[in-house]
This record gives sequence, structure tokens and C-alpha cells, in this order.
Amino acid sequence: WVYYLAVAPSHRKLSYGTLLMREAERLLMERGCPKLCLMVRSTNEGVVAFYRQLGYTQDEVVSLGRRLIAD
Repeated sequence: WVYYLAVAPSHRKLSYGTLLMREAERLLMERGCPKLCLMVRSTNEGVVAFYRQLGYTQDEVVSLGRRLIAD
């Protein structure tokens, strides 16, 4: 899993996010990891589009959660 990967707004559109994800993929493949999973809020359309551009697709799963502290 990759959680909370982010690039500062002032550094977006410079390929840093792509570089970070490709390096994460490389390191995981090097260790024999067969799959990388992400969780992105469905309302975060820009990030969903970013990951789709990198070749990620939506899995047909149900993610359940329960907030213990409101954010």
C-alpha cells in the first residue's frame, strides 16, 4: 500500500509525483511484490486522474471505515 503520497502545490506539474511512484514501484518489484494498492478519496478527482494516467485502475472492492475522531 501507498498512503498519503503528496507533492507540495508549488512543486506540482514537475513530474515529482510520477518519479516518486515509479521509484516505489521499482523498489517493491525488486522485493517481489506482485501488486501495489492505493486508497484515494473518490472526491479527489485530480489525484484519481493522476493515478489513472500512471496505469492504475479501479478495483471492484468495498472499503469500509469508521471515523473515531472527526477530521
